[in-house]
Order: sequence, then structure tokens, then C-alpha cells
Amino acid sequence: MSDFPPFSSAQRKPLAWAIRRALVLPALCCGVVQAAETANAPLLLDSTTVTATRTSNSTFELPASVSTVTREQLDDVQADTLSRVLRNVPGVNYGGGPRPAAQSPAIRGLQGPRVILTVDGARRNNEGGVNSPLLLDPDFIRQVDVVRGPMSAAYGSGGLGGVMAFETIRAEDFVEPGEVFGGRLKAGYRSATEAFSSNLTAAAMGARADVLASVTYRNYDSIHTGKGGEHAEYPNDGDLQSALFKTGFNLNEFNRFDLAYQSFDDEFVGPTNPGGNLLFPFDQELRRRQEQYSGSWSFQDAEQALIDGKLSLYKTRFKLDGESRSVPRQADTTTMTETVGGSLQNSSRFAMGDWAQHRFTYGVDFYKDTSENTSAGQGNSVLPDGELRSLGGFVQDEISVLEKWTLIGALRHDDYQLTSPGQSSSSHNRLSPKVALKYQPWVPFGVFISYGEAFRAPILTEMFGNLNTNQALFNFRANPDLKPELSRTKEVGFTLDLANLLAAGDQLRFKATYFDEKVKNLIDQQVVGTYIRQAPFSGLGLVFQRRNVAEAERHGGEIEAAYQYERLSVGLGYSRMRSRNAETHDHLYSPPDKLTLAMQYRLDDNWSLNYQGQFVQAQDYDSTELRQRAGYGLHDIGVAYETRQYRVDLGVSNLFDKAYATYQQSQANTFSYEEGRSVNLALSTRF
Repeated sequence: MSDFPPFSSAQRKPLAWAIRRALVLPALCCGVVQAAETANAPLLLDSTTVTATRTSNSTFELPASVSTVTREQLDDVQADTLSRVLRNVPGVNYGGGPRPAAQSPAIRGLQGPRVILTVDGARRNNEGGVNSPLLLDPDFIRQVDVVRGPMSAAYGSGGLGGVMAFETIRAEDFVEPGEVFGGRLKAGYRSATEAFSSNLTAAAMGARADVLASVTYRNYDSIHTGKGGEHAEYPNDGDLQSALFKTGFNLNEFNRFDLAYQSFDDEFVGPTNPGGNLLFPFDQELRRRQEQYSGSWSFQDAEQALIDGKLSLYKTRFKLDGESRSVPRQADTTTMTETVGGSLQNSSRFAMGDWAQHRFTYGVDFYKDTSENTSAGQGNSVLPDGELRSLGGFVQDEISVLEKWTLIGALRHDDYQLTSPGQSSSSHNRLSPKVALKYQPWVPFGVFISYGEAFRAPILTEMFGNLNTNQALFNFRANPDLKPELSRTKEVGFTLDLANLLAAGDQLRFKATYFDEKVKNLIDQQVVGTYIRQAPFSGLGLVFQRRNVAEAERHGGEIEAAYQYERLSVGLGYSRMRSRNAETHDHLYSPPDKLTLAMQYRLDDNWSLNYQGQFVQAQDYDSTELRQRAGYGLHDIGVAYETRQYRVDLGVSNLFDKAYATYQQSQANTFSYEEGRSVNLALSTRF
């Protein structure tokens, strides 16, 4: 690990410096590499993803920083929220406080509209604000792909930080080969939130059709933190109902149609800012509902040579209702975002002699967001109404040359328009290129380099959000002159796949990436004034406005490693980044350095032991002091017993009852502490 760049002094010549460092470890391991070329060992750090290039590829082999979270990992940690596992992914920060309603993902320190969120290919474009932009029950997740770095060449506006793509469970996950019907019944308990959960999933598969239905119910109570005193317990009383229905029909071996419906409904009592603590005095009853309708047609020719494509259509609708429970009563609020969209793409494969193979992919995407928000039955000035329309087309060529070289080039054009009642419309269009090159001199070792551009157009809240009253905790000012963000990112990295390293039959996989990024017109929330608060608030209030930073400099990297020997599996992840204003040298938002460790030891075919560790350094360099946080270390342990039909999981998370607050929180001065020690139990049976 000592060979990984320290970042602090390297940014003057980041790319050349990183290339030299990237070649040191492979050179030291040269003797092992040569011995491992012909070894056959089980795959680690690997899965199939279609997120990074919109085509099927190995996550490990791709010349990009990609991580995958599987269903097995979610089960091992008894995930009850999306953040439970994703916080352990390198380069991902999932903060917002202990309440799931406030938790929002960030990739490489970029969050909100700078990260593209999809569920089964449908965009989730909720602006979020102090509320989570993503509502999805963990029981429905089959796989999560996290792609770090610029992704506008594949997905358009918003891809500065990357993409977080969720794939839901399928009928084939529950129906055994040769069977027609199958399913699972699951129940769980979590002591830190006094939460009970249950899930029922049933699936059937025939020769041409399949169907799956899954329902989840969760009931939870106050959150017990590791802090004690007035922070010992946060109210979060509520319940959740979720449903998933999917069906597919194979017209023939070349054409398949799929339909799906998802719903997420919960209701709970907590502060008007779900990221707040007991010092935040205003309560509300919050009701959230997310629905998604989607359909697709997958088509191909007999050899997937010229035709291998997909047409997808979707509609998502997110609604949030807040009813005040405080005295004096605050304004009731509603927020609604509806997204209608679709995509059409196709891949064609062809060869240029024996030395070059091409997979050429091309397509178009369209989506339209409609936002309607109210406060006390009137228009909400902080979250204004409006529409966002985006249309884009892209081409991409994946070229394999002489089996040792891989070249991926992509180019996309987007047209984007934002309108709001009473405001001038805002239109932007942009060409976004990306190119990546990988060289595989030996089977166990590969090195890659890439360059990509991404853009992110301003959203309604940033341009037109406005609040000007002394009877508020904070004030906001509109800025209709905001410009789109534009990033240019260089990346370099390498992969190692070594067998028989420490013992016969073992395997080590290692992937490291370093990036250097320049962001022009970065949109940053800045303090532009103060005012004297009036009842029901008191003290000095801050006035915020979104402004463009002329240029921001960002650099950092991620490491992932996995080792397997017989019944022992070990995984390691590390991420670090820094961000600053290129003119003032003020440190901008950047999450703290993070190291994660996961270990599993299988005692026999039924019993297994699990450990998860997360070690986060202090964030003491942010120029906004209220955002700074102390470092912390967390330890989770668990034991599982599994047969073909039954599984029992017993674990303890935050074993030492650590009191800690994450760096990413919606209100710096509320300082909410995370969940303390929790004893967790899950029982499931398959049928």
C-alpha cells in the first residue's frame, strides 16, 4: 500500500507521476507474474457489468474504476438500508445522518445531480435537497454497479462523479434449475433501530415466460446512537411497505419482452430536516412514495453480429408529503418529481482481419423531468416548479487489437433545456468525448490510461431557489446566471491477477486507479450574507447562494484488492481525494480518506464467520470548518449457518458502540450521530 500516491505533493505533475508509480509494483512482482501466467484460479473482484460501457464487460478487466456489490454481500451484512454496504465501496461516501430518509450517495466527493442514479436502467432524478434522492428496498437488489469518474459520454448530463446503477432480483435467482416454482421467506430484527422486517418472494419460470413478485414490510422505531446524553436516541418511528413485480416473455430465442413495476411507501415521524438531531426542534410526519413502471424489448440476430440491442421505456414518480407536528406549527410541504424517459441502442460486431475486433455501439436517450412543489399550499420558492428535458445520442467503439490492446472510444451529444414558470428558460448542448486504452503485456498484469470529459447543467433549485424571510433557519438567493459545470479527467491504473502467491491454490487480485480532474464552473454553495432570525428561530442566520467556482482542482484514487485461499476470503478497499479552488486554494468538499477490510472464513460447508471494518481518517482540512469531522473506526462481526433450504445470520454491527458523525450531512450545525451498537438477526427459508 505504501507505493500508492500520497497525493499531497504530486498534483503539480499528477499524470506522469502516477504512471511511474503505477509501474513500480508490477516490476517488483515480475517473477511472480511470470509464474502465474498459466495458473487457473477462481475469479475474485469480478462480475459482469453493463454500466460502464452500456455493454457487457468484466468489472476487473475494464480500463475504469468500477466496483460491484452482489446480493451475497448484502445478505452477509444483513443490509436494511442502501448505505449499509455502499459506504464500504472505495470512492463512495453515503452520508446524511442515521435516518435513511436523509442519506444521499456521493462518488469521488460529488453528490446530488452530479451522480447518475438508475434502477433497472430508469433514471432516478429526484433533486433530493435534505431528503434522500433514492428510494429502493435492499431486499429487491440483485447487484449494484458503481462507476467512478466522468460518464457523460455514456449517459449525458450529471455524470461528473459517476454512475450508481441498481439491478433488481430476477425469477432465475429463486427458481432452481429444472424446477418451475421457487421463492424465499425472510424475517429480521435490528436492535439499534428496534426494527422488524419481513420479505416474501415468489417466482415461476416456464419455457417461454417467467414471473416474480416480492413484497417487504419494515417497522422501525427510534435510532440508538453511540454518543449518549442528549444524542443517545433520535426519533424515527415509522413503517415501510415495498413491492416488486416483474414478468418476461421470450417470443423466440432472439426476442424478449420485459415488464416491471416497483413501489416504495413509508411513513415516519421525525424532524423537518431528516438529517437533524434532537437540537433541531421541528417535527413532521413524513410520507414518501416512489413508483416505477418500465418495459423493454431485447433483440438480436442469430450470432449477435449486426443486431444486439434494446429498447427501454420507463416512468418514475416520486412524491413526498410533510405534515408539521411542531408548536408553533410550520408550513406543510409537498414535493413531486415525475420522470418519463427511454433509450434505444444497438451493438454490431465485426473484425478487421485477424488482428482487430470491434464492438460498435450506438443509440439515443431521452428523458423529461416534471417538478411540482408546494409549501402551505402555495408554490415553494426554495424548490420551484419546472421542467427539464434532455435528448442525447452517442457512439462507442470497443476495439480489441492483437489480444493485448483494448481501445474504447465514445462520443456523445446532448441537448438540454430547463424551464420554470415566470423565469427565462435555460438551454445547453454539449459534446462529451471519452477514450481509454489498456495494454495487457502478460495475462496477470494490465495497465490502462483514459481521458474523459463530463458536463452537468444547473438544476431548478440551484438557479431559481429563493427564500428571503427572517422567520427561517436559513435563507437562499436565486442565481439564474449559473453556467454548466465542465470536467476534464485523466486516469491511470493497473490490474494484477496472481496465483500461487503465498500458498498453492491461492489467488490475489489487485486494481488501482489514480485520477486528476479539472472542473470549470463548479457550482458551489457559498455564504453571501447574514440576517437576524425572528421567531420561531433565533440567532444569526446565513444566506446561501449557488455560485460558479472559476476552476476546481480534484485528484485522488482508489485501490481494491481481494485474496482467496481455500476457505479464507479477504477484501481490501482504499480511497483518497482532495479538492480545492484553483484560484483561492480553499479546500472544497471532499470526503475523508477511507480504508475498508472484509474477511470471511468458511468453517465447513454450512458455517461461516464474517468481519467488516471501516477506518475513516479525520476530515480536518475542509475550508468550511462546520463540515470538518473527527476520524473513526468501525467493526462488524457475524456468523451465518446456511443449507440449501435455510439460512440464519447473527451479527453485531458497530461492535464497540463508536460515537461518530459522517462527513456528508445536510446541515453542518445539527451534527447527527450515526447508529450505535446493534445486534442483528435474520432468518430465511427457500421453497
